[in-house]
Amino acid sequence: MMGRARKPSRRDWPANLYAHRDGFKYRHPITRKEHAMGKDKAKAFAAAKKLNALLMPGNDLVAAVLTPGETVADAIKVFRTDDIPGRKWAPKTAEVYESVIRRIEAGLGSTPVSDVTVKACATFIREVTESERARQQFRLVLGWILACAVEEGWIDTNPALATRKFSHSRKRERLSIDVYRAIWDVAPQWVRNAMDLSLLTLLRREDVVSARFADLRDGALWVVPSKTEGSTNVRLQIAATGPLGDLLARCRDAVVSPYLIHRLPEKARPSNMRAKDRDHHTQVLPEQLSRAFATARDAAGVDMDNPPTFHEIRSLGGALLKEAGWTNEQIQALMGHSNVAMTEHYLGGHEAPWQAVSAGISLPR
Repeated sequence: MMGRARKPSRRDWPANLYAHRDGFKYRHPITRKEHAMGKDKAKAFAAAKKLNALLMPGNDLVAAVLTPGETVADAIKVFRTDDIPGRKWAPKTAEVYESVIRRIEAGLGSTPVSDVTVKACATFIREVTESERARQQFRLVLGWILACAVEEGWIDTNPALATRKFSHSRKRERLSIDVYRAIWDVAPQWVRNAMDLSLLTLLRREDVVSARFADLRDGALWVVPSKTEGSTNVRLQIAATGPLGDLLARCRDAVVSPYLIHRLPEKARPSNMRAKDRDHHTQVLPEQLSRAFATARDAAGVDMDNPPTFHEIRSLGGALLKEAGWTNEQIQALMGHSNVAMTEHYLGGHEAPWQAVSAGISLPR
């Protein structure tokens, strides 16, 4: 309810100050309790203005200019400058997170961090996207950003951490051995080689297309998985024997290339027109492999609501190894996942050792 309009003779009076039989009185804007202010008009006016500045900070324009407070945009600046470089994200990961950061900056950037409540975080996260997975991603990144505000002493607690954790189920269907064979049968040879390399070594798409013939030495394929480089520092020494040895021999075809997985471009281009991310005209980019796999999958007539992507080959390869009698620890080593002992070794400042592992399944034909 709005207060009674001031009389014309009192329009210059401070808010909440009123005449009283003993002089002046001040009415607390929140509790509505009245307090005597004496008979001296100048002192009563000065006291009322000071009380209004303390009890009604939204009306204190001078204080707003002098002490605007740090904003979410300021926390984002600290996060970008001090935190992101140490995370050593892969280019694709950095691109995804930067998109999230920009949307947080657009939605909350001008908000003082002191005004960001749990409710404000929860409302923003729910409104910014409808996907449970995306909401969890925004919650994660917002938590990282506000953690910087806590560490800078701008706020005492991180409100993003008190919001709901969103769970999402994996929608992509698993790749079965029969579907793998069907896709392999219609795929071009370079895609077949990439599929087999991932199945035998459990390497990720990015590592499959990055593998070079120069990585073959001393009877093994030496790999530093890109997703772990600079963090867990996992290193793999995969024995190039058996089915993997046969595959690597097939990769040495008539096309001269430094890469195990390679292809000639469909259209010849001058060297100065080469894609910025490609250092050799035969190099296959990760996205190119994904598209080629999807094309072969569609050509094979794979009819699924959520068809498997190239990444599912790792899961299939792991399952085949499990059936072949491998332990979880052995599969973990081949996948390049870290363990406690290796993490402790890395934190100790020593160079992580190469793990001697081998590809232990035969290619399905």
